Amino acid sequence: MFDPLTAFTLERPLLIILSTLYGLALVFYCPPAIKAKRAIKITGLALHIAALLIHSFLLFLRLSSTGHAPFAGLYETLLSISWSTSFVFLVLSWKRGAFGYGRGAALVSWAIILACIILHVFAYEKVVPRYLPPILHTSTWFELHTAPALLAYAFFTLAFFAALTSLGGKNETRPVRRSVASFYLWPGMILFTASLGLGGAASRLACGSWWMWNPKSAFSLLTWGLFFLALVSGGKKRWAKSAFPWLVMAGFAAIIFTFFFTNKGLHDFL
Repeated sequence: MFDPLTAFTLERPLLIILSTLYGLALVFYCPPAIKAKRAIKITGLALHIAALLIHSFLLFLRLSSTGHAPFAGLYETLLSISWSTSFVFLVLSWKRGAFGYGRGAALVSWAIILACIILHVFAYEKVVPRYLPPILHTSTWFELHTAPALLAYAFFTLAFFAALTSLGGKNETRPVRRSVASFYLWPGMILFTASLGLGGAASRLACGSWWMWNPKSAFSLLTWGLFFLALVSGGKKRWAKSAFPWLVMAGFAAIIFTFFFTNKGLHDFL
């Protein structure tokens, strides 16, 4: 085990290593049109796996130095979302048509790690280990509510890339891309629904009410509704095919807004 000071001191060099590995994975996922194209992509996959392993160690350091899951504050949450996005991609990369979204997963992880490095340099007070309010720290409901939400964000992020690319390309590839988006969307919806329910239990403990109409709750419900409409519109009719990617992208935009701009009340620790 590492003492808190050592764990925190190791973070910045590990972030630099992570940024390099995710960046290299992104480059190797986009090889030129040469004969060794497949071998280059496999190298990108190996770099991505190495980055995820180091990323897992970084999260372990943060957990060991704070005594709670790395969800307290913007910095820790960003680290967890970055990890979740790459983890979900790597676990499900066997799906037909899904391997191509490694570049999207690597891009998101690289961009978030870069943002974490910037926080380390210019907003040091935001990255030092923080401790949750007692009402959240003494209960496991908060972590049980947050963990599936962050995993759901990862699924929704990959669904967004698949939906976005389904708007272009050859006609024969568009159904495959919509299928990949739906493939990511279903487990994301299950996890997000579970998170909303567990969030109700956390709210009940903290405030005595199962549901509170605050900005975070309201926009989370809107997000759930947009993704639900995307799933039910995924039929064979032409209008459904046209609406599906736009609903997925609207749901992803709602996630971004909810995550950054609705942190009030119990969520002001972000």
